[in-house]
Amino acid sequence: MKKIIASLFCLIFISCSSDKTTAELKLDSIQCLMCSYSIEENLRELRGVKKVQVDLKNKSGRVVFNANIIDLSTIENKITSIGYNVNNKLADIRAYEKLELCCKKPKEN
Repeated sequence: MKKIIASLFCLIFISCSSDKTTAELKLDSIQCLMCSYSIEENLRELRGVKKVQVDLKNKSGRVVFNANIIDLSTIENKITSIGYNVNNKLADIRAYEKLELCCKKPKEN
């Protein structure tokens, strides 16, 4: 009986841990720490997102999420909806226009 309980525990533990998916984010439009913070905070609010790290210097990020609850497309849509490009998807223009000046790309001459 103890072996059966131990086996069930191991099976549940393994199945729960395999739900985590890690995805890389290309964030070519971020400009400052406020951008990084905004993306991290907005993604952390999403159900199923486990961990978010944004690397301002490399204009990239990494998100760990439960693929049974949320998918990468939903995560990308959240980022574009707050005004940032991600993985070659363009930011929502209305959201981009509302960003602070420091979060906008410098205009080319």
